[in-house]
Amino acid sequence: MKKWIALLCALLLIPLTACAGNGGSGSSQAASKDPVADMSLTDIANAILKDAGELPMYEVTELTAENFEFYTFIPYVEGYEGVTADSLIGSIAHSVVLVRVPDGTDAAQVAADIESKANPAKWICVEAEKTVVRQRGNTILLVMSSEATTDAIVAGFDAL
Repeated sequence: MKKWIALLCALLLIPLTACAGNGGSGSSQAASKDPVADMSLTDIANAILKDAGELPMYEVTELTAENFEFYTFIPYVEGYEGVTADSLIGSIAHSVVLVRVPDGTDAAQVAADIESKANPAKWICVEAEKTVVRQRGNTILLVMSSEATTDAIVAGFDAL
């Protein structure tokens, strides 16, 4: 009788160990996936701006094919998407732009193009103290603002 109970217990434990093994490998795959890839650009902007300190008035707005180049300094290409959180007051040098390029696009090259063409004096009468371009997967961040604000926003992006 003891053998039957031991065999029954062993049979009951097999499915439990199999489930534990699958959960362990699945969670390591989920941990290695960048969460930025699954977030909308508006959600990313809201997340990185919420703890960035004192910001000028801004509104997160989607970029269109017509205004894309003004904010990103590169021409619009079909499939690109973007949002901006520029200052609503033109005399304050503050611009936050997120761009997402489609799979198969060389995002590092797009980021390099944005960085080389970004104009921190685009407002004509004022100029941003610091400009930073960051890329994570297919998502690119461009920040032009005061040094402290730029550093805080970039830190928020890196922390996502």
